[in-house]
Amino acid sequence: MAEALISAVLDQLVSFLEEQLSLVTDAENEFRSFTSTLEAIRAVLKDADRKQVQDASVKRWLDQLKDVSYDMDAVLDEWNAKLGEEESEAEAHEEGKKAEKALLKKLVCCLISSSSSHSNQIKQVGVRYHVASRIKELNGRLDRIGDEKKRYNFVENPIAIEPVQRETTSFKDISEVYGRDVEKQIVIDKLLRESSKAQKGFEVIPVVGMGGIGKTSLAQLVYNDDVVISHFNKRIWVYATDPFDVVVVAKEIALALEVRGANEMANWRLQTLLGRIDEAIDGKKFFLVVDDVWTDDHRKWEPLEEALRKGALGSRILVTTRKTEVAEMMRAKSNMITLAGLSEEVCWTIFSRLAFSNGDKRDDELEQIGRQIVQKCKGLPLAAKTLGSLMSFKEPTREDWNYVLKSELWELKKFEEEVFIPLMLSYYDLPPLEKRCFLFCSYFPKDRSIGRDDLIQLWLSQGYLSSKRNYWEQGLVCFRNLAKRSLFQNFDEDYKGDIIRCKMHDIVHDFALFLTENEFFNMKLNGEEIEVNKRARHYTLLLENQAQLPSQVYQKKNLRALFVQNMCSSPLRFDTLSKTSIVKTLTLSGCKITHVPKNIDKLIYLRYLNLSNNTELRTLPETLCNLVNLQTLKLDGCESLRRLPKGIGKLASLRHLHLLGTRVEGIPKSLRELTNLQTLDEFRLAPDEKEAMTLQDLNQLNSLRGTIRIKEIGEVEDASEAEKAQLKNKEHLDELVLEFEECGDKQATALLEVLQPHPNLKSLGIVDYHGAFPSWMISLVNLKMLDLDCPACEVLPPFGKLQSLESLCLGSMEKVERVGGEFLGIESHAHTTISFPKLKHLQFDYMPNWKEWEGSREDSSLTPIMPCLSSLEILFCDKLEALPNFLRKTPLMNLSIERCEILEKKRSEYVNVEEVVQILTSESGDGGENAKRWRHEERLVLTWPFYISKLHIAIYFLP
Repeated sequence: MAEALISAVLDQLVSFLEEQLSLVTDAENEFRSFTSTLEAIRAVLKDADRKQVQDASVKRWLDQLKDVSYDMDAVLDEWNAKLGEEESEAEAHEEGKKAEKALLKKLVCCLISSSSSHSNQIKQVGVRYHVASRIKELNGRLDRIGDEKKRYNFVENPIAIEPVQRETTSFKDISEVYGRDVEKQIVIDKLLRESSKAQKGFEVIPVVGMGGIGKTSLAQLVYNDDVVISHFNKRIWVYATDPFDVVVVAKEIALALEVRGANEMANWRLQTLLGRIDEAIDGKKFFLVVDDVWTDDHRKWEPLEEALRKGALGSRILVTTRKTEVAEMMRAKSNMITLAGLSEEVCWTIFSRLAFSNGDKRDDELEQIGRQIVQKCKGLPLAAKTLGSLMSFKEPTREDWNYVLKSELWELKKFEEEVFIPLMLSYYDLPPLEKRCFLFCSYFPKDRSIGRDDLIQLWLSQGYLSSKRNYWEQGLVCFRNLAKRSLFQNFDEDYKGDIIRCKMHDIVHDFALFLTENEFFNMKLNGEEIEVNKRARHYTLLLENQAQLPSQVYQKKNLRALFVQNMCSSPLRFDTLSKTSIVKTLTLSGCKITHVPKNIDKLIYLRYLNLSNNTELRTLPETLCNLVNLQTLKLDGCESLRRLPKGIGKLASLRHLHLLGTRVEGIPKSLRELTNLQTLDEFRLAPDEKEAMTLQDLNQLNSLRGTIRIKEIGEVEDASEAEKAQLKNKEHLDELVLEFEECGDKQATALLEVLQPHPNLKSLGIVDYHGAFPSWMISLVNLKMLDLDCPACEVLPPFGKLQSLESLCLGSMEKVERVGGEFLGIESHAHTTISFPKLKHLQFDYMPNWKEWEGSREDSSLTPIMPCLSSLEILFCDKLEALPNFLRKTPLMNLSIERCEILEKKRSEYVNVEEVVQILTSESGDGGENAKRWRHEERLVLTWPFYISKLHIAIYFLP
């Protein structure tokens, strides 16, 4: 809230006073006065934040304070932008001077320089006068706000230093669901009971309850119950979008049903979708979960309802919703289950697992306080989880725990406040940086998948992270801490185990919007006139029914961020956005944009521009290169885009350029001047284009981090040019993918040998490579993932020596006939060596001539081989005869074999009574007798020719 914003503005002011105050000497006193007053006000903001919820006058006071802070931020932006323009003009002028050779031209140049310098001085005077005037006006407003604060008797709090987090945190994914056994059985009984013959088709079971009460968790418990799984022919899970979009929901159902022609679904109209769903469920007993339904408009539900009528008797639809009106709309109120809160004892279980997860001693007095805190959760699982996470960050002292218990926030009685109390406490416990970064997440629509890297770039664009420090590490720490405090959920992890995507629970998203009521405005537009929040400075707009951006948005001069989600069939028009000149963040992903207006350079403060997934966007105007403050340009998924503006090197502030999924052929050479560029996720070579970057132009880009995919390497004729790329100097790169394509073996070998990456590399992919393996591959000591597509390979290198390797995927090795002990990298004299010490996942894909897989001669020795292997996939290896004996000693949990003819014929040998394992078989093909027999035999006493404990086998036999 206010404290987060004021802290950000003060950070900028302090930086300004240190670095640039000499340029605006006329306003020095005004700047210092403003900073001093704002510092004094910040001292009472924690108290003001707490009181504003109950006192409307305090809220108005804080709104005025935020307004003047935003205006000061805009003044600083204006000043920095003008400085950037002057620096660019000076650089251009200097280049012009260097180009002059003749004495006469030098004379003319000097005259022009004198004139230009005089003109710049006039402009600088004008800018400084304007800045001084604005600061004086803002100072007057802030003085009045400072005087008014005396009325509220705020308690001063010392400005807290960000606490150092203890390394032994409670961060883990709690997958268990507690206290819902009774409700689960009630739902299952309703699902399994016989339906009357008079009842046609399906029956709806609504589960109703407040946000965060556990409706979705209950539905997940039921959906994954073994009895439920075996009872229904088809199970489908869909999330009901808000606003409810029957086309989106129908597509999700159709995908789950694997309807006929699903690969053409993107072009289907609603009629076609519903027809295919009708066809797919005809006569089948299905179980459909529609999660989080908000709409009670029967007209939106009716088309889907009619398409599901042909399901067999006994079909069920489970709906979760916060509104009883939804159950009434579906004519299922008599079948409704109202989900109540959990018992205090269950909430205590959830709370205590997190609160005491650091191993702190649980004394009786602390437990008594904790149980009183849990009483305030009012049965809300999310509240118990959030408070438990909060307390795990507190010292185990009575004072700290009593502070939480006695917080005056517990006395609030409004619905929203009752829901938000636990979250409010977690919010207040965040340091200012994490507060403002969390609040910005209300910028996203609900249920939006949020990418970690994208979020950090958005925070940077709003000035929350300092671009002059190590902002990336700062952003990572902030993201991780918010995740640890249960403010994010539904995590996706990368190969390193780091969280790279997440979502916000609906109630947490509502909470963020509640805290930013007059700063963030989130609304759907359906073509009707709406009244926007004029005070808000961050807009998130969902367009439907052919709606376009309202005129108020175009005319809003204090807009800082705009997120548009276009659900209409027509493209978004944003030609007149140039009036919103101070916008910093513009997200127009998937808006069906076909062109970018030339006047986009009017958005001189723009730092983040997301044009991703606009599939019809073909070109970008050269004027885009005038956006000297632009830090992030996202073009990924713009599959029609083939060219970048020639002057892209003028984007001096650019740090992140996303091109993955585009068809950009030949990146302009000017990009090599951007030595601070950190993201270049795709680089397609175009040697025939003189003005395009070459491999050697990567030499200067040593700040690159994350992932880079280099394509068309086979087009490079001279290996010495490739060597100049100096990939071995790019220490921040985590993932490298090299695509060769139509490159002879000698040329490919020479190229790959000189493209040695830095030893810090974590993931390496080599595609369509026809050469020999390079000498440096086994030296990548930090490599965790290796994915090779090498058709010319005959003998595998000793990959077992890669001590950090966790995932190895080998594909398209058509010439490999034998995999032997050399693959393991075990030397006869080194009995203590562990082969593949950390390997967890191993895949062989399309090795049609592979016959033998032998272990090492040391199999019978004490030499450990793949001691961590948990997953093995063998795909399209028709001639493979057997698996090696050393696998019996691995902790294998998942074995997937697909299209391996000889192994399939030997299945009768795989007998062992030690384990009961479930066999999953492919339903592809024509369903021969063997496939049918194996498919219907759900549980079978079976294992490989040796004993593998707790093995889950997925075998895909040929029909």
